[in-house]
Amino acid sequence: MVFSDEDKAVIKNDYEEKQWTAYRICTEHPTKKWHKTSVQNLINRFKQYGSMDRRPGSGRLRTVTTPENEALIDDLICSQEDNPGTHLSPREIEKYTGIKRSSVIRMVKRNGYKQYKRLKTPRVNSATKQRRAERAATLAERFGKSKRSIERCVWQDEKDFTLEVPFNSQNSRVYGKGKKSDVPDKNLFHQKNKQSKKVMVSACVSWYGATKPFFVSDDGMKVNAVSYQKHLDKQLIPEINNLVSRKDWVYIQDSAPSHRSNLVQGYLKEKLRKRFVKSNEWPPASPDCNLLDYHFWDKVKVKVYENRFNEPFENEKQLKRRIKRVWNEMASDVVEIRKALKQFVPRLKQVAEKEGNCIKMTFK
Repeated sequence: MVFSDEDKAVIKNDYEEKQWTAYRICTEHPTKKWHKTSVQNLINRFKQYGSMDRRPGSGRLRTVTTPENEALIDDLICSQEDNPGTHLSPREIEKYTGIKRSSVIRMVKRNGYKQYKRLKTPRVNSATKQRRAERAATLAERFGKSKRSIERCVWQDEKDFTLEVPFNSQNSRVYGKGKKSDVPDKNLFHQKNKQSKKVMVSACVSWYGATKPFFVSDDGMKVNAVSYQKHLDKQLIPEINNLVSRKDWVYIQDSAPSHRSNLVQGYLKEKLRKRFVKSNEWPPASPDCNLLDYHFWDKVKVKVYENRFNEPFENEKQLKRRIKRVWNEMASDVVEIRKALKQFVPRLKQVAEKEGNCIKMTFK
């Protein structure tokens, strides 16, 4: 049991001044939840050495956690500089050095290391990073001129949702007594349907709120230039005009194949003139700069599949109904939307400052 300096002072006073026994000290301080044996050990230490503090060098001798072994573990637990993925896990270190895994973990913690999950980010080459940084800087200058510039922006993006509930084995655990084979099959196995049907959702978000979600593709069909241009003309642009009170709104989309097609770029130029971000102006591989990607989709996905476990949606109609309900709940929170879109220009600036590298750890 660990005692604070204040606890030790109280125990010392009760023992010296009041001549209380360890049992009475514990009884008189019930909120402390001290153990009688632990208090008695402190008193014995005080009687023998004149202090309740632990003597330097006392305790069991270190045979494994020596400075030499700690330096070795320190070197093996981290990846070599500029060579990610070369570190060894505690289990691998145990095989390599013969030091027990529990001792390895103890030394790692003593040296101040913490364990983090690796994050996913698009793989980009140096040329793509350069274009990403340059275009981000240009857009940051364009939309960072005044606070009202951001109020003109309307972001669009699509997202796939499957009838099958997404499964992450790392975060899915089952507890049971006895052997693993004793656990009921329905609890232990996740039945995955590789041919699970999917729907694609398209929507826009702005300072004034969000449009309703549009289901632009069923059963995994890809959106092409023709279907996307019709979607823009018949659904998105009329919906944006109803949502945004101002006439000078600016349309922002990523550089998906259907978005950067000549048909769609020509249509936007004719319809909006200069009020859109061209495909050669948007930073490539930049979901961390699109409002729907960095704020909306992940949250919508979590809520859509919340509490479903291994229970897939029965049909597309049921899934769409769930998506609409979740989307409308999030779209109604204009304050939260505005807070998220205020990150847009700072994110662009950060991409430029980091020379096109990932900025996931800067904005959470």
